[in-house]
Amino acid sequence: MLKLILRIFVIFSSFTLVLTLANAAEVKQLDEGVVPIESRSAALRSQGIKQAFEHVILKNSGTQSALDNDVIKKQLNSANALMTQYGYVERDGELFLKVNFDQKRIIALLRQAGLPVWGKQRPLTLVWLVNSENGQRDILSDGANVVSRDTFNLASSARGVPLLFPLMDLDDAMKVGVNDIRGRFADSVADASLRYQFNYFVLAAIEPQGAVFSYQMDLYPREKDARALQMNSLVSNSGEVATVEEAIAAIMAATSEYYVSQYAIADSGERNTTSITFTNVASMQELVSIERYLDQLSAIKSASIATIVGQDVAFNISLFGNDADLHRLMALDPRIDVIESINQQNGDYSSLGEIEQPQKETQIYYWKGQ
Repeated sequence: MLKLILRIFVIFSSFTLVLTLANAAEVKQLDEGVVPIESRSAALRSQGIKQAFEHVILKNSGTQSALDNDVIKKQLNSANALMTQYGYVERDGELFLKVNFDQKRIIALLRQAGLPVWGKQRPLTLVWLVNSENGQRDILSDGANVVSRDTFNLASSARGVPLLFPLMDLDDAMKVGVNDIRGRFADSVADASLRYQFNYFVLAAIEPQGAVFSYQMDLYPREKDARALQMNSLVSNSGEVATVEEAIAAIMAATSEYYVSQYAIADSGERNTTSITFTNVASMQELVSIERYLDQLSAIKSASIATIVGQDVAFNISLFGNDADLHRLMALDPRIDVIESINQQNGDYSSLGEIEQPQKETQIYYWKGQ
């Protein structure tokens, strides 16, 4: 029954993932929550709307602590005030309530509560997991038909964290074994991972230990030439829990919380501004695409065109956070490449990474388009 519920939930999930041509993924329908419900009664519908509201808050903030915020808890009692529509979905005898909320008002509520806001463009995570669900240790593959695979789908949906699993074909099997993951040999796994498009990868194991399950996980960044690097874990977490589902939830929570620290932006309360320039903007359609892109970034309060010179378009940006927040977000998008920075004070050019950058600078981005 659990597997059936998970499968149906994923089919009608509030999580839509659009993989881009490069690493990052765009998550859509962040305004939507889907929850199982026993009947269409008004009382249960009211309860279901609150649960869907919590799901939407979690997806848009990325952090479990958002649900403990006083502003959010107060709004929970009148969650239907932010609702735009609801409906019921039935599959194989199971009933689900699907609720949509006003996305702009959800974001405004998070800002009012002083919480981080996580935009649509999110890191794509490749998961290497040693799974013991069938009584023997193996590596969970993309096509695995097991409950743990569906549980990852559910957790990915609930937090809005896009996941990718290895194919575990002959190429993968020749390069990565169970002991590579259990022993956290990140260098060799990073080498094998280069065939996939992703931003970060997880090494994890879930194994039975008597009446409980032990789990361990480590999060690593993708590098252009991982073989030349000594991989260092960004996040490490381990523990013992009662079920596999709880272990997966813990792994996903640790991963999500790290991404929130890097990519979800809270309002600093300061009037921070910056400027950026896009080059290779060859048409009005591309300019409109850039404006739409900037408008949805969680780091930006407002963006306006400053100058247009040939195929170069400069924007004045008002920020919720700081320059570093903005550039981390933009680095995820495969449609743009960082070129260089221009010192606004003296007009000198410098390649990124060669010298310490000046405090006031215009970041130059090459627009590759759709």
